Amino acid sequence: MGKRVRFLLVSVILLFSSFEGIAQYKDSAKAVTHHKDSASSGFLIELSYAGQLPGGQLGKLFGFNSNVQGGVYYKTQTNWLYGASFSYFFGNQLKAGNLLDSIATSNGNLIASDGNYPGVSYFERGFDIQLTVGKLFPVSKNHNSGILCTISAGYIQYHMSIQTPSDWTPQIDSNYSVGYEHLTAGVCGTEFVGYQYISKKQYLAFFVGFEFTEMFAKSLQFDFETETKDPNYRYSMLSSIRAGWILPILQENTHKLTFYTH
Repeated sequence: MGKRVRFLLVSVILLFSSFEGIAQYKDSAKAVTHHKDSASSGFLIELSYAGQLPGGQLGKLFGFNSNVQGGVYYKTQTNWLYGASFSYFFGNQLKAGNLLDSIATSNGNLIASDGNYPGVSYFERGFDIQLTVGKLFPVSKNHNSGILCTISAGYIQYHMSIQTPSDWTPQIDSNYSVGYEHLTAGVCGTEFVGYQYISKKQYLAFFVGFEFTEMFAKSLQFDFETETKDPNYRYSMLSSIRAGWILPILQENTHKLTFYTH
């Protein structure tokens, strides 16, 4: 009987000693919390410029042109992007030759109402509106920066603007110039691959990359040069390098990792 009592007393003492040791460990432990950076969600407002080289049907009319684009996009915490953009493109490099040969003199000049030869200038003008979806692939600890891939689709329209220095050219006034402008419109799609950078404090943000736009478009007006309105859709493309500035309006997101240490 005495041995059993001693055994129980020793067991109770060891049990209380274990509880006391655990309590002392917890009292001496310090809670340490680390914040792990993650991708932020929010809006990206962008303004960019691209130098474009046309091809296909568009390349038969024009040479190099400039493109200015504005866009608003929403970036998720998983680095998906959704948004819309508006682009305006313009140039002055005509490749189609003299489009007014049918109403010009043998030496290619127009005769104004005052008998003089007015100067005629040709300019490329166009725009597109597109919806965009894309994905950002981080390549560093900064999860808001990395390789950016997007695809877009929408509507595109372009024409040739014909300008003269005076109003003494009734052959190409507002009622007749539309027959020489090659007003064309259709659907377009754009692929972009590049690099996006947004600093952790969001003070510096930009992107740069390669862009390729394809379009299927048809004439919207009767063409005086060909004396027909072409009902067929023609293929055109624009190849470019685009660079832009970003105004990020992002909400910072962090993961909390908490553990105890002595």
